[in-house]
Amino acid sequence: MKKLSIFLIAAVACMYFTACKKSFLDEQPQDQVSTADYWKTQADAVNAVNNCYRRLGDVDNRLFISCATDDSYSWSDWPSDVRLVGNGSASAGTGMFANFWSNFYRMIASCNDVIGNIDRVPNMDDSLRNRLKGEARFIRAYAYQQLIGLYGDVPLITHIQAIDEFDVTRTPRAQVADFIVKELDTVSNMLPVSYDASNYGRATRGAALALKARTYLYEGNWTEAANAAKAVMDLNNYIIDPDYQRLFNGTNKTSKEIIFAAQYLKNTLPNATATWIGGPSLGGWSQVVPTQKLVDAYEDIEGNPIDQSTIYDPAHPFANRDPRLRLNVITPGDTVNGLVIDVTAKGSIDALSKNNASFTGYYYKKYVPADIDGSWDRNSYNDIVLIRFAEVLLTYAEAKIENNQVDATVYDAINRVRQRPGVMMPAVTPAKAATQAALRAIVRRERHVEFPVEDNRLFDIRRWKIAESVMPGPVYGILNNFDNSREDYGKHVLVETRSFNAGRDYLWAIPQSERSINTNLGQNGGW
Repeated sequence: MKKLSIFLIAAVACMYFTACKKSFLDEQPQDQVSTADYWKTQADAVNAVNNCYRRLGDVDNRLFISCATDDSYSWSDWPSDVRLVGNGSASAGTGMFANFWSNFYRMIASCNDVIGNIDRVPNMDDSLRNRLKGEARFIRAYAYQQLIGLYGDVPLITHIQAIDEFDVTRTPRAQVADFIVKELDTVSNMLPVSYDASNYGRATRGAALALKARTYLYEGNWTEAANAAKAVMDLNNYIIDPDYQRLFNGTNKTSKEIIFAAQYLKNTLPNATATWIGGPSLGGWSQVVPTQKLVDAYEDIEGNPIDQSTIYDPAHPFANRDPRLRLNVITPGDTVNGLVIDVTAKGSIDALSKNNASFTGYYYKKYVPADIDGSWDRNSYNDIVLIRFAEVLLTYAEAKIENNQVDATVYDAINRVRQRPGVMMPAVTPAKAATQAALRAIVRRERHVEFPVEDNRLFDIRRWKIAESVMPGPVYGILNNFDNSREDYGKHVLVETRSFNAGRDYLWAIPQSERSINTNLGQNGGW
């Protein structure tokens, strides 16, 4: 019998979990049971839905997605071979394509299992049953939103499949997008605005509306994107947090800016964020590091791009810059977790060419956990933020700009992000940006500098059709004006040279491993 594709499993085994402790995810799989033996109690239903959440973070792949953009570089092909995707040498057999496909279709299968079986549970509270269905449908919609952004047309599977349904074809992207927003319309009325502390982190009404806004934005429906974003804003449930760094370092997991996140727990459900993001001083392997292009994207403190600045000094490139530069990127001499990180210091273990040191000379500060403890594969428990209020505001602004409906609310939305306490960049005003083109440039730059290491940049450079401009060519790192033993002394470090095939690389390949199982899947152009 031929092997089944990962997303064509007819039924997903559900798992038993221990009782809730710190949160609804403070539970460990203990055993697998058959579908026939499951769905007996309300606890079975809750635990099955909890299982749907567990693939959301996927740290060993998701953190690396930034390296498929102009923001970041990864030197290793393990645990992710994103380097090949970033430099244009990937093939249909590249592991990253298969890993994301597999993870999202496993997530979808878990959700379909819940949706198809939860009504079998007897004597269950109807309001809880309805909410749990909404959670599963939201997570499934999230998976599909990611899939169409990465692969374009994908199989739309909404139920537990029979064997004769395994060899599916792909559904057009527009049809899947329509399914997503219709699902989110429904589930936004099934989900609460908030939860008690023991259930914090579950999908909410705001998450459904925010994902709807993102889907419409990515699909170019500006009117509906603005409307959905405004609906989130009108909930009056979210803020721009005064402390940007704590959103990502694990010390403010319940911030009112975070709309939806993949949750982790120390010891119980840890991850390896510090290993992938951190440099040697922090016990990391420097596998996701910033490029010079990201550093150069940050304005000066007067609100001007550095190539238009009168105060930017190439001899002191990190001075007088948007504070978000140093909130996202470790610049030489910065202190992180009480340790001074200085790649320019003689003898520094973080310096260029040192073991496990950054190839670009830069390190991310964003997502470095405040508490790093444990072996390399379980030393972190900071959450992975998937949707936050800053994105909603910039979605609203971009959609209104693209619809040429610029008013005071557009400037206000942009400025709420730019003028976060601790950032306080100059306000964007009609005097500074009066035209649609000027505002478009500003909101795109805001998204670039606000969301490093989050997945937004990959989707942005695709939908704006600028990947063919920003991706190919040399990838540079820090200006080496400190180590005269290297051949690049006096120059920016050259990391690699990338290519980008505009006829191919705007979509990822359908994984060859999946096409070998199901020839009906076809392939994206150029692959």
